[in-house]
Order: sequence, then C-alpha cells, then structure tokens
Amino acid sequence: MGTIHLCRIIPLLLLVVAAAFCLQPVLALNNSVSITYRGSGGSYIGDTVIFDGYNLAGNVTVLRLTGPGLPAGGVPVYDLNGKEGTGNPVDVNSDGSWRFVWYTSSIAGIEKMQTARYYITALDLGDPTQSSSTSIMMKKPDFYIVVSPNRLETGDYVQLLGTAERGNPAIRIQITDGTGKVFHIYDTSAGATGYFNYGFHVDMPPGDYTVTISSPSVISPYSTTLSVIPPQNPSSSLTANQSGTSPVSTGQEPPVTTASVPSPPIIKIPASLPLSPVTTLSGLIIAGIVVIFLLSGRKNA
Repeated sequence: MGTIHLCRIIPLLLLVVAAAFCLQPVLALNNSVSITYRGSGGSYIGDTVIFDGYNLAGNVTVLRLTGPGLPAGGVPVYDLNGKEGTGNPVDVNSDGSWRFVWYTSSIAGIEKMQTARYYITALDLGDPTQSSSTSIMMKKPDFYIVVSPNRLETGDYVQLLGTAERGNPAIRIQITDGTGKVFHIYDTSAGATGYFNYGFHVDMPPGDYTVTISSPSVISPYSTTLSVIPPQNPSSSLTANQSGTSPVSTGQEPPVTTASVPSPPIIKIPASLPLSPVTTLSGLIIAGIVVIFLLSGRKNA
C-alpha cells in the first residue's frame, strides 16, 4: 500500500517541478514601465514637479516631453531645444522603482512653454516599446523669470529671461542678499508677446541672492534665486569673462538618446526570455520519468 501511495505522490511532485521549468519564461512577459504625477494635475511654469513610477524592463528610464510647439517625437524634459526623440535619463532602483524631480525653472528653452497641457512619457532605455505616459497642465504665472545660469562667479555674465502674462509695460528687477540689502535695481519692459530679457555682469561677492520682479499692474511680485560661487579656477581672470560668451548651463544632465548612455554600462533585462533548449530537454526528461512511475504504479496496484 505504501508503495502505491509513493508512486502516486512522486509523479505529482515531478509535474510541479516540470511546470516551474516551463512557466518561468512566461513570467518575464509582465515587464512594464509606469509613470505617476504627484499633484493636483496642474502647476505653474517655474514650479517643482515630482514624477515617479516603476520600470521592470531595465535599469534606466528615459523621460520625454511633448506638447504644443514641441516635436511629436518628444524632447528632453530639461531641454526644449533638444534633438527630437531624445530624453533625460533616470536611474532605476533595485526594486524597480524610480523618482524624478523636475525643476521647471531650470528648463532650457523655457520660453517655448505656454499655458497648455503637456505629456511626459517614461520609457525603458533598452526597449522603448515599454513605455507609459501622464499629462500635466502647465500655466504661465503673471510674472516669471529664469536666471541663466543660476550659479556663476563674480564677473560672469547672467541673463534674466522672463515673461509677463499681461504684457506689462513697466517691470522692475531688484537684487538683494539674505539680509535684505539691495545691490541692484534695473528697470525694463516686456514686449508685445510678454517676454523680456535683461543681462548684466555680476559684481556681487559670493553668496545667495534673491532676484525679484514687480510691476505696478501686478499685485504679487515674483522671486527666484541667484548663487554667486567662489572662483573655481584661480588662474582665470575676470577679464576673460567680460565677453559674456559663457555657455548657459541648466545644471542638469545632458539629454541621451535611447541608443546609448554614459558609463557604467547598462545591464538590460530582456522584455521576454526565450525558451532555453535545456529547459525543453529537462521538461521532456521529467515527463518521461512521470510516465514510467505512473506505469509502475499501475502494475504494483
């Protein structure tokens, strides 16, 4: 009797093992990429926006932005002048999750943004077919200004790029330090489109400064920060920077294409695992053993 029960149990166990061998490749087909926007669904241009999600297809997620006035293939979220089809990379954590903080005040080409709905697409670097999208309503504030670059040395040239939604004719720019001391006051005006641009050579000592823009026609002023850092290259003279040709930097990672990323090398997890010949052979052998045990059990019975 014990032999009969044993012959019945062993085949069942072998069937479970065989199923495990055969089902393993199928589980890999569930790889996917997701993206979620944390917020009420809308933000002002210049706000900080957080996106997160999962990428079970690989270890680098790429983010692209599409919307009014932008290429259909998308551009990097930090460079609206970037090459179509490229994006900004985000590392994926060991559990498959990723998180991205979008400082919209640091976007290159921010003047292209308008009050409209924009779409952010997250896709796997190695397999762009694995993707997901979300949308966010971006709105121009009454006043907005971008300091470019926002970190620079004394003597460098800085540009203040802004927009006045109502096309305010008179705009005042004020620069103060942490104690409230006023270093500069500049008066300018916005064009018919609402945009304005003002540049100057920084003559303040290292420190953090507040740049505030105001207008008689707007109740609330708008403020942002400007950081003056100590000289990074002692051998360079201030005269070398007087040309105002210093490259504008947003301080963000350069956009990458879906074909390559900087080192370290990417270890791609395939979207689906092919059925190995070893797995097939193992399944056949186990199936043969099951048949033998079943026949043996019937004879003993």
